[in-house]
Amino acid sequence: MNDTLTGKVAVITGGTGGIGAGIARRLAARGATVVLNGRDERKADAVLADIRRLGGHGGFIVGDIRSRRDMDALVAQAVERFGGIDIVVPNAGGNDDEARSPEVRGPFADIDLDRVTDFVGQAVGAKLRVVQAAIPYLRERGSGSVVFVTSEGGRAPTPGQTAIATFSGGLIQASKVLSKELARDRIRVNCVCVTVVRDSPSWVAAFEGEGRVSEAHRRQYEKILARAPFGVAAPPDIGDVVAFLASDDAHYLTGSTLSPTGGLTIH
Repeated sequence: MNDTLTGKVAVITGGTGGIGAGIARRLAARGATVVLNGRDERKADAVLADIRRLGGHGGFIVGDIRSRRDMDALVAQAVERFGGIDIVVPNAGGNDDEARSPEVRGPFADIDLDRVTDFVGQAVGAKLRVVQAAIPYLRERGSGSVVFVTSEGGRAPTPGQTAIATFSGGLIQASKVLSKELARDRIRVNCVCVTVVRDSPSWVAAFEGEGRVSEAHRRQYEKILARAPFGVAAPPDIGDVVAFLASDDAHYLTGSTLSPTGGLTIH
């Protein structure tokens, strides 16, 4: 086991499945105690069982990322149960079904701008609330790492993704502002931007369910599968990048944005 995170406590929103579960497993394999956040404890059981089989430690704390009260309670309970917080991974999106709706994801001339702007505000808030709640506890530790997980649509302009580009692009820029504000506290802030990832909710919606995405959306994903030089990522691949950014191996890295897209996009 690469124990670069031994002694660290990590809070992962949306950590009970998909990309979040892959991140949780990778952080735990490197020695971190992982605190999974979500709305369904049953989904967390399988992830925590895997972590324990690896010899790791963790727990689940229920909470809705759209609620500041829930995020305040999440970080307070994590500190009470595990002694502190060192790493925050805002992974959950907030409203994935709305992000896939043709009224939100589609040609600009056809989308419902009221729904788009509502989605953008909700999605940004869902990523930032847990960070704002955690800052006092990270400051108490004397250092920390925040790793946002968001969409590559915020870096690579993609037709039909006005909403995602606005949300993710804004979040990337906000992460850079936070990296400057929090540098004096030795709290690092970085972003990981993903495209299609196997075994994620977006993957399931596009390829394992009828009518959950538009045909244009599915064709766009199929093109990504065909064009990605290194193939399509799985959740553990994203987890490896997050684990690096969260660890002291990246102690001199803040304000960065990494895109583990297998060569599909180059920046």
